[in-house]
Amino acid sequence: MSTIRALTESLPQERVLGHLVHPVSKTQAVQAVLDQAVTGTPGAYVCLTNVHTTLESRRSPEVRAAVDNAFLSLPDGMPLAWILRHRGHVQTEKVAGIEFIPLLARAGVKAGLRHFFYGGTPGVAHEAGRRLKKLVPEVYVAGALSPPFSEVGAWPLEDLQMELSRTRPHIVWVGLGAPKQEIWMARMSGVLEVPVMIGVGAALDFLAGTKRAAPRVMSRVGLEWLFRLLSEPRRLWRRYLFGNSMFLWLLARERFVGSSSRGKTTRTLPNGTTHSDLMP
Repeated sequence: MSTIRALTESLPQERVLGHLVHPVSKTQAVQAVLDQAVTGTPGAYVCLTNVHTTLESRRSPEVRAAVDNAFLSLPDGMPLAWILRHRGHVQTEKVAGIEFIPLLARAGVKAGLRHFFYGGTPGVAHEAGRRLKKLVPEVYVAGALSPPFSEVGAWPLEDLQMELSRTRPHIVWVGLGAPKQEIWMARMSGVLEVPVMIGVGAALDFLAGTKRAAPRVMSRVGLEWLFRLLSEPRRLWRRYLFGNSMFLWLLARERFVGSSSRGKTTRTLPNGTTHSDLMP
């Protein structure tokens, strides 16, 4: 694990509402994953962080721990990218799964990286791999598998372990949806002999063509959430309408509390306790 950590020590880290994020460019993200995959050291996993996973990590200690122990937590959403740029990390770029998969596939061709797709409904993982080979003809897609419909902890691992042992992938693209995939990758990091697992959620469906990705224009201006809400209103209305509002409220509260605390001075009282007052 120390070898894995050494590859990201030079990268900046930030916390947004307590949630770990690496404010990096796409090039930095690709290079870090490529370096880790080439080492062959098993146990690393990558989380793609957005508003939803940030809020989930506040509610769930297991999600928070999973992201804190990730090899990388990449900003998958313009709100986080904007926040990180505002904090001085001007190189920060949104790293969306549907873009990251072909980017990393192209970068890994020369190194002979083998890719494996895991997740989605039956057939989605295989179709995602087939379509990636159309986008990047030289890519090595080693295999694909879809998990059964049951609780994460109840999934049998024998079939997956046999496939991974047979195909020996460097990278497993995990499309289980957040925060299920973050929890699963954290649990599997010490079990599966894979150099890198990357949680990409619905990107497997986008790549396979079973769901439509947001137009690039909407994605660039931070309206990908609106496109997805209109595409799947029954499933996503609560996440985006309530979630986005909560995210903005928490950010505003954090900023207010932070600005208030910067205007405080602390005095030591005769009994040894401290007392803080607002500065005039």
